[in-house]
Amino acid sequence: MQQLYSLLRVPRRRYGLLVALFGFTIFSVFGQNTPVTGTVTDTEGQPIPGVSITVKGTTKGTVTDLNGAFELSAADNEVLVFSFIGFLSKEIPVSGQATINVQLEEDVAQLDEVVVVGYGEQKRSDISGAVSQVEQKEIARSPAPNLSNNLVGRTAGIIATQRSGSPGDDQSNIFIRGIGTTGDASPLYVIDGIIRTARDFAQLNANEIESVSVLKDAASAAVFGVRGGNGVILVTTKRGVAGKMQIALNASYGIQERTRTPEYVGSYEWAMLYNEALVNQGQAPQYTDDDLQKYRDQSSPDTHPDTDWLSVLSTTAPMYNMGITANGGSDKVQYATSLSYLNQEGIVPSNVFKRYNFRSNIDANVTNTTKLSFDVSGRNESTNNVAAPELFRWLMSARPNLAPIKWSNGTYSSGPAYQALPENGYRNRLIQAFKGRVQLLQQLPVEGLSLKGIASFDKTLTDQKNWTFAKTPYYTLASDGSFVEAPRGATELYSDHNDYQSITLESHLNYMHTFGRSEVSGLVLYTQTKEYWNFISGLRTGYTLGIDELDFGSAANRNNRGYSGSSGRQGVVGRLNWTYASKYILEGSFRADGSEQFAPGNRWGFFPSASVAYVISRESFLENVPMINFLKLRGSYGVLGNDRLGGARFLYLQSFYQNGTAVFGDGNVQPAIFEGRLSSPNVTWETVKKLNIGFDATLWNNQLSVTADFFYDKRSDILGQRNLSVPSLLGIDLPFENLAKVDNKGIELVLGHQNSLSEDLRYSMNANLTFARNKVIYIDEPASENPNIRRTGRPLNAQFGYRALGLFQTVEEVQNAPTQIGDIAPGDIRYEDVNGDGKIDDLDRVYIGSSNTPEIIFGYNGNLAYKNFELSLLFQGGTRVQQYYSGEAAWPFFLGTSGVLKQNLDRWTPENTDASEPRVLINADNNHAGSSFWLRDASYVRLKNVEIAYNVPVANLKFVQGIRVYVNANNALTWTAIENFDPENDSGRGWGYPQFRIWNAGLNINF
Repeated sequence: MQQLYSLLRVPRRRYGLLVALFGFTIFSVFGQNTPVTGTVTDTEGQPIPGVSITVKGTTKGTVTDLNGAFELSAADNEVLVFSFIGFLSKEIPVSGQATINVQLEEDVAQLDEVVVVGYGEQKRSDISGAVSQVEQKEIARSPAPNLSNNLVGRTAGIIATQRSGSPGDDQSNIFIRGIGTTGDASPLYVIDGIIRTARDFAQLNANEIESVSVLKDAASAAVFGVRGGNGVILVTTKRGVAGKMQIALNASYGIQERTRTPEYVGSYEWAMLYNEALVNQGQAPQYTDDDLQKYRDQSSPDTHPDTDWLSVLSTTAPMYNMGITANGGSDKVQYATSLSYLNQEGIVPSNVFKRYNFRSNIDANVTNTTKLSFDVSGRNESTNNVAAPELFRWLMSARPNLAPIKWSNGTYSSGPAYQALPENGYRNRLIQAFKGRVQLLQQLPVEGLSLKGIASFDKTLTDQKNWTFAKTPYYTLASDGSFVEAPRGATELYSDHNDYQSITLESHLNYMHTFGRSEVSGLVLYTQTKEYWNFISGLRTGYTLGIDELDFGSAANRNNRGYSGSSGRQGVVGRLNWTYASKYILEGSFRADGSEQFAPGNRWGFFPSASVAYVISRESFLENVPMINFLKLRGSYGVLGNDRLGGARFLYLQSFYQNGTAVFGDGNVQPAIFEGRLSSPNVTWETVKKLNIGFDATLWNNQLSVTADFFYDKRSDILGQRNLSVPSLLGIDLPFENLAKVDNKGIELVLGHQNSLSEDLRYSMNANLTFARNKVIYIDEPASENPNIRRTGRPLNAQFGYRALGLFQTVEEVQNAPTQIGDIAPGDIRYEDVNGDGKIDDLDRVYIGSSNTPEIIFGYNGNLAYKNFELSLLFQGGTRVQQYYSGEAAWPFFLGTSGVLKQNLDRWTPENTDASEPRVLINADNNHAGSSFWLRDASYVRLKNVEIAYNVPVANLKFVQGIRVYVNANNALTWTAIENFDPENDSGRGWGYPQFRIWNAGLNINF
């Protein structure tokens, strides 16, 4: 044992080598020769490097070296303060001592930090499942207005992609440990113990939040049963603290710009390339030298325009955010309230998203054993946009010489810019959400036993109103050079209203007690939720007056529809925790869930889990090992479910639907009812069997932390239809069945380091990596002669196509190659003849790449504080991800009408045989075939977030406790091989709303 102790002792003194692996090298420059010397050790007598020693009340100080030694000058009447992360601080008067040796005690409270878990809290050291946490201050450092965009890269286990930058709809698709189903793989969101929607989470204001926990394995998520199979994100909002009222004001202003802007050629280059494409096809050029000169010198802008259609979009868009919070109370009543306002404009004219958030959490100690909590929150969102729902599609599809945005007489042409005019209509959405929650906690006469009752009421009103009424006409250019006003097109108003509400009731019986060296806690819970919805819509056309109300539409064309419904579910939860000697931890939990979605005999499911943890560092044989402060091994296994049916209901019943009309007897017209999907009496939920093995460690005086996990999920009973294996001749929709099977496994790794080099200088860093790979075990597939396109054994959403071998370079290569697709020549894409039959056809299609969701997500977070200055950086990236580009986003002259990207200029010609693109063609059947040629590596690394802040000294300000001035940025820099588009944008044809880079400045004032 002594030999082991000696071996492990050396690395502890050389912990700086591990710090260097993280990428930070910080030098200490504070030491000097002094009359006061000494050594700082821990309770085992081991030296502690990096301890901050300061003279109390001054900025004078130093730090200990690798041997724990220090030197410092100090007066006899001064006091030295010794402090270090993970240890209790100590103050020692100098009192004429020339040598001061100090022993610091470990701060065990850090290991006893409370972490929010499902329906309760646990000490971090006692957690046997896979739970990670994101600190509120980290979330608040990002100016991104959507909360879902602030999690990725900050902790392991979260794989997220932001597909759009549209204000109000710019949320990330979040997956916990990847995707394991062909259905809905999104996690469950729980806010203050109540299950709520992804939008409720995404539209929270960061200043409302106390903590965010991510439940990733069966042990942590089993209490959510049939809804916990995809993992759970738990949010706890801020609560009041007894004391004087604390008021905080927050305000920020930001500028948004596109992370990527597609670069298109102008009309001159477009026409040159078009002529070249025609010649490549054996046709005569279309544009004469006179045409080309007019495109070049813009001498005739009406007949030979050179239009940048993206110029109708703003290059930047402002965003501002402001809020106020108040916190305080007495021993009897505590409160936390907040009010905030967000205004986020988009780059499309009139596009703006506005949001108000309100929250009030009140806790009242009614008696010494009774506590009443009353929470109320609300949200008002409004989103306005132009009438054209596919504006980006048409902007991306138009060639530069189609028409000018405006003719020379100042009127608009029919080009896609016309669709961006706000005066010709709008799409408005209003969401009003109210959340109420009442909780009563009663301590019972039995020690450690308590009873808790919760009632929650949620109501969300959603109104959509789309209005198309052209007030500004467009004109066409006649052959005689005159401008002719075109018909203004159809007018239309669509309006709908959706009323949703849910009521949740819960009763908890909690027990917690210590018996000698055993700590026992238990939970028994009953929960039920009832949901109601009511939807109604109306459509009118033929408006002659510009009044956007349904009553003013034509009587000849009216379309109304509506529906309502309700659903209910019940659940019983049980959990038992036992910890012995703070070393051995066992946990068992279950949930029995009942849902009306399934047939009476299949409505209840049982979802158990078990976990074990072993804090091996508290064993006697490791207690004296200096490098190990804490080491916990843990494992869990359990069964969870997923009952999200994609909006479908009652799959066990035969469905019918109303469509069209039927005529009976003497012309009596009645609604027609059609037979729908066949019933599936035995259908049930997805089943997920989850295994997790991991460990947590803190080393070298708590300066290095390591968390690693291996997970393996086996999912079965995934809903699907046999549409591919059963012929469509059956003539009716096939039933949903518990059909598919998918395995998903991977690893997580988190490394953390923190240190204080002096009272004024401290830093911390965190690196995390998540790798999740899925594989289809069984899925419905058609019979095929080509085994290479089977999805079984491949990742979900695998991509298939021809395997491109490059470009043909010579006529001889073309003649000697297998028969390709259509007429080909040098410069066309060459495909592999996989089956060797001498021709390229469907039998040569193969697996060419994985999906456009990364298998690997990683992040690096660094924080540095010097005196009143703070610097934080978040680098985040994703890899093993591929995006297929086609159409307007890749091919010149797509459909004969689209623009040409500048990247297309590097096309094959006899003089440019080492080109990155094939030769240009108008009709390019061979080159446009689905193949690996157009599949791009969408890996990326971003400077996801950066912030510089200064805490203004406020000692002389009577009523001000703190002032913080900061500048920060989101998506500041992006490194990727993808050109023209953001690597997270999944619109393979470039139709998506682009993502934003945000530059932001703000001020926080605390009173």
